[in-house]
Amino acid sequence: MLYKNTEYLEDEVFQNPGAEFRGAPFWAWNTTMTKENIGFMADVFRDMGMGGAHFHVRTGLTNTYLSDEFMELMKTAHEDFAKRNMLSWLYDEDRWPSGAAGGLVTADHRFRARFLVLTSSPLSDEIFSDQNYSSSASSVRSNERTLLARYEIELKDGCLSSYRMLGDDEEPDPGKLVRYAYLEISGDNPWFNDQAYANTLDKKAIDEFIRQTHERYLKVLGEYFGKDIPAIFTDEPQFPAKQRIGFAEDDRTVIIPFSDDFEEDFSVRYGHSLLESLPELFWELPGNEYSVTRYEYHDFVSERFAEAFADNVGKWCREHGILLTGHMMDEPTLNSQTAALGEAMRSYRGFAIPGIDMLCDKREFTTAKQAASAAHQLGAPGVMSELYGVTGYYFDFRGHKLQGDWQAALGVTVRVPHLTWTSMAGEAKRDYPASIGYQSPWYKEYKYIEDYFGRLNTALTRGKPSVKVGVIHPIESFWLLWGNDAQTGEIRKQRDEEFSALVDWLLFGFIDFDFIAESLLSGFENGVSNGRFKCGQMEYDAIIIPDLITIRSSTLRLIREFAKAGGKVIIAGKTPVLADARPSEELKELEAICEKVPFSRFEILKALDRYTKRKRHEGGKSGLPDKTGE
Repeated sequence: MLYKNTEYLEDEVFQNPGAEFRGAPFWAWNTTMTKENIGFMADVFRDMGMGGAHFHVRTGLTNTYLSDEFMELMKTAHEDFAKRNMLSWLYDEDRWPSGAAGGLVTADHRFRARFLVLTSSPLSDEIFSDQNYSSSASSVRSNERTLLARYEIELKDGCLSSYRMLGDDEEPDPGKLVRYAYLEISGDNPWFNDQAYANTLDKKAIDEFIRQTHERYLKVLGEYFGKDIPAIFTDEPQFPAKQRIGFAEDDRTVIIPFSDDFEEDFSVRYGHSLLESLPELFWELPGNEYSVTRYEYHDFVSERFAEAFADNVGKWCREHGILLTGHMMDEPTLNSQTAALGEAMRSYRGFAIPGIDMLCDKREFTTAKQAASAAHQLGAPGVMSELYGVTGYYFDFRGHKLQGDWQAALGVTVRVPHLTWTSMAGEAKRDYPASIGYQSPWYKEYKYIEDYFGRLNTALTRGKPSVKVGVIHPIESFWLLWGNDAQTGEIRKQRDEEFSALVDWLLFGFIDFDFIAESLLSGFENGVSNGRFKCGQMEYDAIIIPDLITIRSSTLRLIREFAKAGGKVIIAGKTPVLADARPSEELKELEAICEKVPFSRFEILKALDRYTKRKRHEGGKSGLPDKTGE
């Protein structure tokens, strides 16, 4: 089992950390792979002090992906690593994002990504040229489309004063706006070998991805699963990004993720039609009201994505004795994850080792805390990070240690350095340098870095995290604002700034905390235990409600129980006005049982002073910031 936890840390393990505690870089299969260059690269990884590598297909590979020849080379790589006491980490895609199996899945158009297009004019057989193809699930327009509905819309001051879905033969009022909603199948994209990205909102499509990819690895290497093949890495799964528009009465197109059975499934889960209320996703309601349908749509698409991809792939991995690791797309902000995933933390429930991606030497504390929080609550053996990518040729050992240190401080114990190239020929030399491998003159000295982090990881993987403070994640309130940019764009920007600021205030105020995703909380056996707020494997002494608009009624009941048992609940900023996006009588007593403080660094840290991990000054003062220093 990866990361065998013992009651104490043996000195021999600390001095000579094993392969499971050492880095396993992305190893770019980016040329014609042979038994000879595989053996050479295995020696390189050993000489660098690595614990193994992720066998990662990149641009430049000439061997046919998932062919018999390719799988024989995988067997060779595993054998060569085993001889050197290194671990073989699998990777589930031809490049990225995971889900299409390099186009093998989506050659069948039943499994291609879908999206809803809302437009001001009817579409017939238009084929869109000059598209912005990318290495993501971005919507590629096609002429494979079905008309779902037509709408008659009336606006006042940019808000919906009235709307209705038109009947099949019904003519709209000539004085009102008309919008057409189409379900469109993603067109060909060169990145996916002239196929398309997969429909990650459809379990049947991901079943086919598993059949093409995971079952193939199982047949060839399955006897080593859970032994020296510990895990399989999934990279940036996502759905076609939600594209808002800054419109009131203009002629722009809107695109949101959708699938063939959305109307039927949504009706079953929420008890009403989605299509009948579709305009509420794009325009604001009058009187500063919030749309329940908008909230439910974002919740629905988040759940469909988590069920189809992470839950599905994670279940297969558990049943076959291999861990699922990897990371999602666009994790850091409320805005980015709403667009690409719905919410990041919900999908972590399918992962054995939740992970993150840290490119360009950024400091995404939000990203790290989300994954670490889920790992704590799920009882995961660690947190993975794909780190050092896109840092350039001048990124030195100081940078490697600094970036590794702050991530280790936030819980990262599985290091996946990005990137070790087999070849620098052609496009490879431009593939997000620098190379962490034999092309760099310092590569044999890299063992100093891995010895250090290997020893650190032997300690960090022992015991249970001690975290006293839980923060209700604000993503579900953010969904309510995902509409017309002209009216909500600035508010969304402010909410994202507050999200990042709160994380900075707590961490730099030496308050360790976990985010509590309400979607995960509702799936745990939770409650109040010995006066503490229980969330999965964790229990918290204090809970922060950070300027939420809405909170789940199930979360609200737990908070009330916790507060009445003497637990500390802090409302930072405004009190939620909705429960499950609806007015609720349950909210009336919330302020009476909670401590309410302004949403400011000084006031929040003051309220949490007893939970600080900073060394106290003489006289018991903890060194809080002055009010003037806010």
